[in-house]
Amino acid sequence: MYGSQSALNPVGLGADLTLDLTVAMTIGFGIVFVGVMGIVWLAWRRDRPAGRWWVWSGGIVLPIAAILVLMTASTAILVASTRADDRALVIDVTGHQFWWDIVYDPGGIALRDANELVLPAGRAVTLRLRSNDVIHSFWVPSISGKMDMIPGRVNTLTIRPDTPGRYRGQCAEFCGLSHPRMAFEVVVLAPDDFDRWLVETQGEARDAAKPELLDGKQVFIDYGCAACHEIRGVAEGGRLGPDLTRVGGRAALGAGMWRMNQGNLAGWIADVGDMKPGAQMPSYNHLSGPELRAVSAYLASLK
Repeated sequence: MYGSQSALNPVGLGADLTLDLTVAMTIGFGIVFVGVMGIVWLAWRRDRPAGRWWVWSGGIVLPIAAILVLMTASTAILVASTRADDRALVIDVTGHQFWWDIVYDPGGIALRDANELVLPAGRAVTLRLRSNDVIHSFWVPSISGKMDMIPGRVNTLTIRPDTPGRYRGQCAEFCGLSHPRMAFEVVVLAPDDFDRWLVETQGEARDAAKPELLDGKQVFIDYGCAACHEIRGVAEGGRLGPDLTRVGGRAALGAGMWRMNQGNLAGWIADVGDMKPGAQMPSYNHLSGPELRAVSAYLASLK
């Protein structure tokens, strides 16, 4: 459903540096392994015990030197990944059980979305990472390294995706029953396309022009869905659940678990606990068939 999720196929600065460090570590420790096996072979071949310098060099000096080199290189990558950039676009990402709340801040205009992160290629982006409940971990293997999201704390991660495309992200810290089902998509656009997307997405939700969509809009309002979910221009103020202003335009439903279409939306509304165990949303299995079809059609039309 989603695009690449491979740290061996980097398309961002953080992932590039991590892969370089991994390759260097693999080669370095391969050389160390061969050297140690050579020392063992020499010791086995000798008639008398080896001198103390073998112990000092192979057992103390070599491990300390390897650890210092590794610490220096990994710290440099960590500093490069967390250093703030005054020119960077700032995006707030908050982890919930079990979805992602995303707020863009282009020119002071807050734009809220969920479970899909849209980024410009070739531009620095500073992510302010938070958690609303337990410890989560933000990770897009193709673009950057991991960063924990700690309740009551804001961690920053500066990334720069280089290649337009679709990439998969994942929560990398066990956070509850549906932790394996807490993914998200990163859509990297060319800079001009990203600027156009920001402008187009800041407006209100698409009008419900057809009778069935109007009925679905009314079901959404009548059954109190606006208490948790916001649809700009229709029902505003809901913050407990994902923003649904353009929910039908996302690639997936339920933070990466189900393909976005009307059938899956209807199943989610009727029995969310079956589709994603541990999700905080209640099931609306008391809706009639026509009501369920109407509200799912309305949500699918929001793009």
